[in-house]
Amino acid sequence: MELSNAIHQSKFNLLSFPDKLNHLKQVAEKAKQLWGYPADAKVKLLNFTENATFSLQAAGLPKVILRVHRLEYATFNNIQTELTWILNLKQQTRLSLALPRKSQNGHYIEAIETPNLAEKRYVVCFEYAPGSAPIDSSDTNEDLEPIVKICKKIPNCFTFPLFKLAASLEIKFSNHKKSDLTVEDRQLYQKIGEIAATLHLTAQKWQQPAFYERMEWNFSGTFGQNNNFYGVSYHTGHWLHSKDIRTLDRCVELMQKRLAIYGKDRNRYGMIHSDLRTANLLKNGQKITVLDFDDCGQGWFMYDLASAVTLMEHRPDIEEIIAELLRGYQQVRTITKQDKDELWTFIMMRRIGLLQSLIYRMGMVVEGSGESIELTPDVLEFFAKGTVILADRYLKRYSLVSAGEPTLHDQKEGNTKVAGL
Repeated sequence: MELSNAIHQSKFNLLSFPDKLNHLKQVAEKAKQLWGYPADAKVKLLNFTENATFSLQAAGLPKVILRVHRLEYATFNNIQTELTWILNLKQQTRLSLALPRKSQNGHYIEAIETPNLAEKRYVVCFEYAPGSAPIDSSDTNEDLEPIVKICKKIPNCFTFPLFKLAASLEIKFSNHKKSDLTVEDRQLYQKIGEIAATLHLTAQKWQQPAFYERMEWNFSGTFGQNNNFYGVSYHTGHWLHSKDIRTLDRCVELMQKRLAIYGKDRNRYGMIHSDLRTANLLKNGQKITVLDFDDCGQGWFMYDLASAVTLMEHRPDIEEIIAELLRGYQQVRTITKQDKDELWTFIMMRRIGLLQSLIYRMGMVVEGSGESIELTPDVLEFFAKGTVILADRYLKRYSLVSAGEPTLHDQKEGNTKVAGL
């Protein structure tokens, strides 16, 4: 059975969204006693995307985090590989990490069966890391929240065009806004760059365990039939007009050609985090803790830097942010001009992949589940149109400019003419 078909046919996916959250909390309630927490220990939902994350508290015991895994992709070996990678990073680096905790059975991973849904879910417990997600002083994504609340009262036939227009205006006029990055903002992005470089240096030395099993963030991992976004394609549904789909198709085709030339040399491709957004970091004083390795796997190292600017691609200071990321990165690890030239390829790869993820998650993101706003059709329309505009910009400014398509041989000989942003 195709994975995407199996996903949509599970009994869990037939539940309403509130019932899904309730079911996942029941799994966490069952699991908490395996880590020595009493029946009256408080379980609170922190976040629900692919997995459900809960805080667990009880008098006289340390606060910890329980992660209830999704059914898809989350095999025992898959999770075990992730935890082994985290523990290796702890041994080999000075990164601040939330480490997994063993259960009273001496296991990092426990399985909770729920016969009523004919399923078995894996649960992992992590140390609690204090702090909050760092947000730079110029971040404007929260500006969308009040607009969404107003537009929820207006019929879609009116709000869809409005949100598409808003996306166009946001990106068009962002080029004329003055950058407001502070010294602290720049230091934040430099630190994220340093973190990414440290991960990649360690990845190059890591010996994969015999049970290694992780997703791959290669081209097919984003755009293949059974991609990492639950097999969903941006062609799905009514979110894009045929003209917009053709623009994304051309963008994807160009990215595929460039990545074939760029290649998977060990200095460019290896174990990555894949989601280094500030939402997956916790800042406590001067210390930044890296969270959520659930999507770690093999991929291009520059993809990690691309993931750090997720939802910021439209910002007027995006090039400054990228420059600070690279400045921090190069304090730890050397990269080439070609690595830098392809960064926007990975930013667009990530952006279109996230669009596919949002299409799948429509109706499964609400306030109170770890998100600041509800994922409504209006928000998805806004994001989809913005993605098309960015893709068009990529095509115009980041194309192959040689008379004929460059070959891998040409690239190795230094004859390829590739325009960069």
